[in-house]
Amino acid sequence: MENKQKLFDYLKSQNLMFLSTFGNEISSCPVYYAIDKDFNIYFISEPESKHCQNIKINNQVACSIADSRQTVKDKKIGVQLRGEAQEVSGSDKLEAVLNLWNSTNPGIESIISINNFKNKSINSKAYKIVPEEIKFFNEELYGEEGFKMLKF
Repeated sequence: MENKQKLFDYLKSQNLMFLSTFGNEISSCPVYYAIDKDFNIYFISEPESKHCQNIKINNQVACSIADSRQTVKDKKIGVQLRGEAQEVSGSDKLEAVLNLWNSTNPGIESIISINNFKNKSINSKAYKIVPEEIKFFNEELYGEEGFKMLKF
């Protein structure tokens, strides 16, 4: 339980993730994300983007999260995860996800809003990643080259 809390705290402290997908070809891209208490990860993206097209074909994704300000000398901390991605549907669910995403990534609430999604003034969609396993690198917690595999 302590490991999951430390992992959750770390994931809440970050907001940029590298998402890798595979459909007709491989795609990797950075996306801003938010996380809920159940470790579901949400991102907003254009449905015509390569990574979202790949998710339609194959919903298995891999992601990496790390603070790029870490130096070579710092104790390393970061996450690699594997899971399933899906588009968020339903007005109530979508509104909750947008509120969570905007609270994590403030500054463009007037753009990433339920009204703009409903009236299609933006083409973006919300996506949810349900993790299957997370590899939590944390040298401070687990020692040099230390990590813990957490299953979900």
